[in-house]
Amino acid sequence: MNFRQAISKDIDSIYSIEKRVFDDSWSYESIDYEITKGKHSSAFVVEKDLIIIGYIFIRIIFNEGHIINFAIDTQFQHQGFGKFLLKKSLAILNGNTNVFLEVKEANLPAIKLYSDFGFEEFNRKENYYSDGSGVIFMTKKNIKYGVV
Repeated sequence: MNFRQAISKDIDSIYSIEKRVFDDSWSYESIDYEITKGKHSSAFVVEKDLIIIGYIFIRIIFNEGHIINFAIDTQFQHQGFGKFLLKKSLAILNGNTNVFLEVKEANLPAIKLYSDFGFEEFNRKENYYSDGSGVIFMTKKNIKYGVV
């Protein structure tokens, strides 16, 4: 397995995975923007035998990280690649940021993965996604705030 920063030549592979994994997939232009133009964006891929099998997009603003897109290609799911990619990505944040994400409430494998990494639910909304699915908002708090 190889973990690295995504580059513009990866957009086609990422877009192909995006369309296979998600019914309500991101557009090619949105993926391109996150990789090539996003001011606060970081994109990473995981490769197996030099083939991209997954990706994660993170936006970092001050002391907050937001996982805005994360997928492992369908044929490689449930084999530890998601854990590997999430672990490497969180390490880049160096524990100096609180991390937020949203996940479909029916996506139990993803919810378990995030929970295993210390993410906790802090809110839910019904009918959040275009297909009518609800969302769970989760956070991994890494910054301790004290009362002064």
